[in-house]
Amino acid sequence: MFEKIEGQPRAVNQLKFLINSDRIAQSYLFFGPAGVGKLLSAIEFAKTINCPKQCVHDFNQSCPSCRKIEKFVHPDIDLIFPTPGFEVNRDGTYKKDSEREKIQDYLHQLQETPYDRYKFSKTTSIRIDTIRRIEYKIQFAPREGKYRVIIIAEADKFRHQAENAFLKTLEEPPDYVVIILTTTKISALLPTIISRCQKVRFNPIIPNIIENHLVSNHNVNKIKARISARIANGSLAKAILISQQENIEARNKLMDFIEILLSNDLERIYKFSDNFQHNSNKETLRDILDFLILWFGDLIYLRSDSQRLLNIDKREKLEEFNTEFKVSDNTVREIIEIIEQAKYLLNGNVNYELVVIDTFFQIRKKCLNGQATS
Repeated sequence: MFEKIEGQPRAVNQLKFLINSDRIAQSYLFFGPAGVGKLLSAIEFAKTINCPKQCVHDFNQSCPSCRKIEKFVHPDIDLIFPTPGFEVNRDGTYKKDSEREKIQDYLHQLQETPYDRYKFSKTTSIRIDTIRRIEYKIQFAPREGKYRVIIIAEADKFRHQAENAFLKTLEEPPDYVVIILTTTKISALLPTIISRCQKVRFNPIIPNIIENHLVSNHNVNKIKARISARIANGSLAKAILISQQENIEARNKLMDFIEILLSNDLERIYKFSDNFQHNSNKETLRDILDFLILWFGDLIYLRSDSQRLLNIDKREKLEEFNTEFKVSDNTVREIIEIIEQAKYLLNGNVNYELVVIDTFFQIRKKCLNGQATS
């Protein structure tokens, strides 16, 4: 059971215990960071509690029930996820071919790469008409399995009416219904919904597990896998995305930033900050800050364990930087705290240009005043 779930021993053991002790609850809340396996675990849980043979969940060896769930065609399993305002018929089918194709693309990507997600081009939500269809369907007992399972991904994207309607569904579901919610923002849910669910916490995945997954399952070379794992902050989905992209823009801008630090060219830092006048560049800036953390971490490795360098292709520039500033390990850690604070500020309503400029001057000051004593 749950062989596909990586880096979540606590959550997996909790679910296995519930299954083995035949203590299946009627509602669960899987919560934790994005991209760590919550939705995949919900699907695996649905397969396990409905599997008549308790088969090994390798697709080629699975029973018909498990294969249907993996293809999202099992009559007793409903996967609900936020979508744009697509027009839907009374039976739940989509009116427009183009919108139906987008839904199929989402399901296909989830089947092929469960830690990745298809991105809709418009804002998504879970609307009340979807909940009404679920209310209707759960009146009927399961047709093939033991349980009718309702999986609601990104439950924090309920619209207000839908969330209130769903609360009524959650209060007294039939005995044969199991409801699983997944969310990265547990605080965004109504307290009454949270209190009615058995909670299963998912944690950030440790970098070594992410690195090994990228190498084994995505043919990523070890250096890139290591960098991607470190930048991803425990999210396997983000690590996969990073490893598949070249991140050329963010890496090039990192090196521009390093050159400006070395030269203390104030005109260049103000020009550099002009790149971040618009919110659309927020993720690029976040990537640059992630790369910057790895850069300063490499300064410590350069002096203590060069085999662990991540920016191995920039070793000469690292050595130049180290010679120029000679910052102590403690100063490096203080600089990393400055960068982490800058990343935190990006979550709020801030001027990104000012974040860049302020971070530059704080780092430059630390570099000049925090040199290691010889």
